[in-house]
Amino acid sequence: MSTTHKAAFAALVLALAACQPAAGPPAVPPAPASGAEAADATAGCNVHVEKTWIDQETPIRRYTVEASTMGPTCNQTVATLAIRAREGSPIYASSHISAQIFGLKDAADPAAMKTALEEWVSNQGGMANTEGLSPWEETDGQPKRREFPFMPESWIDEQYWNTLRSEKLDMFCFVQGGESMRCAVLRDGQMEDIGLQLFPG
Repeated sequence: MSTTHKAAFAALVLALAACQPAAGPPAVPPAPASGAEAADATAGCNVHVEKTWIDQETPIRRYTVEASTMGPTCNQTVATLAIRAREGSPIYASSHISAQIFGLKDAADPAAMKTALEEWVSNQGGMANTEGLSPWEETDGQPKRREFPFMPESWIDEQYWNTLRSEKLDMFCFVQGGESMRCAVLRDGQMEDIGLQLFPG
């Protein structure tokens, strides 16, 4: 290579080097979050409770009711209620916006929500089985309806209603809004909604 060519080549190398961006300082990994920041990252109102509903030895019949909330704050949670058979299989589930449920909507923190959920799974209908259901003529829409009547599902007629009462099926009721409880009965290992019990809201 001639002297002229060598000079031109050196000039080209220097020009290309000048066009490259200067290397910055090495990247520094972010500092680990402080204790307060870590707590904020996991803060929320994720609460879980469970309670035995039926515990019978002969024949063996065991069912558990559990309830959970999940959300960034207690007034932004979704509440789920589930009933499970003894081996853990779910046989009933219902989800709600906690802020619309009497008893849950006023829970301001996880501790208060836990107390509220424990009450929610306590079978608030006050009836162990369908024998305690009101007579058909006292249900909603009937001539002798009570002040706070039971509102059967639309497909239930008088004959089916009377059958429910005579079968004395295990029944579980829970608050599902501001003025009513939803009730479901247990038959052959499965749950079936039968309607709403009104209460003063």
